[in-house]
Amino acid sequence: MVLVSSFLASIQIAYAESHDKVFEDSNTITNQFYEIGGDKNNPYKKVNHTKGFCALGEFIPNKNFTKTYVIPLMKEAKIPTQVRFSLGGANPNESDKSKTRAMALKMNGKNDSWEIVMTNSEINFAKNPEEFMQFLQFKIDIKNSKITQEQANKAMNKVDSFNNFNTHITSLPNTSSFSQASYHSVHTFYFNDIKSNKQIPARWKFVPINRQPITQKEFEKLGNNFLESHFQDEVKKSPIEFKFLLVLANPNDPTDNINAIWNGKHKEVEVGILKITQYDGQECNGDVFMPNILPNGVNEPKDPMFAVRNAVYSATFNKRQ
Repeated sequence: MVLVSSFLASIQIAYAESHDKVFEDSNTITNQFYEIGGDKNNPYKKVNHTKGFCALGEFIPNKNFTKTYVIPLMKEAKIPTQVRFSLGGANPNESDKSKTRAMALKMNGKNDSWEIVMTNSEINFAKNPEEFMQFLQFKIDIKNSKITQEQANKAMNKVDSFNNFNTHITSLPNTSSFSQASYHSVHTFYFNDIKSNKQIPARWKFVPINRQPITQKEFEKLGNNFLESHFQDEVKKSPIEFKFLLVLANPNDPTDNINAIWNGKHKEVEVGILKITQYDGQECNGDVFMPNILPNGVNEPKDPMFAVRNAVYSATFNKRQ
């Protein structure tokens, strides 16, 4: 009995320490975001993904998907979906030629919901909160003229995670519209498999169904504000569609490192089709899309960044109210 009590106590202590660290890290990162992109004259300003717009559509699940995975939400015929497209950073005038783009979703079913936050990169620039804070601190020091951009680049080149991200993001193709990029979960989530009764690890991606490549010359001719107008023109002509695919982890894939690329061939499972039918202005860009709002049957990642990320989203949203 004493051993059991001691064991339970150790678990409670570990949980409390973990919770405290998430709070401490998220608080530091939140403050860093405001130091980089905040405005004393506008304390309610959004400090990341500031430039963006909204759209509406529906998600149409693949009828065969729930034969393998237990997600009751995916048994609905059509799920109303709100979409937000955005660029990273706090600058509302960020150039649309920025390589980093994002898509966030709110699938609002009859009895359940799913919020999905993605970027066009398969990986994040940091694998843990310490690297995330280190990266933001470089930006703060540059802003405060403590170091030059060149000095920051030299220091960042010594961090493998930052190098991995830079190599990956620069390799992405140029696109003339949000509709032409693929978007990725970065985190590994866990799905309840019916046959094995196990949780299957998988990342996911949303891939455009009608991809239209653009040449470098065509891209160079674009201005700094083309993404929103291009999207409006596109969606007036026909729905914009993405295929939602689970990318199942292979045995040796790192599932707790969001900076690691999964190399080689992977089994992919089609979850369904996202069909966007309407441009919806910019109002939803001030909302928060929470990665931890998951439907029954989808379980949270186990990497060290996921809990911190959600805490930062919540804290920055609260500061804007």
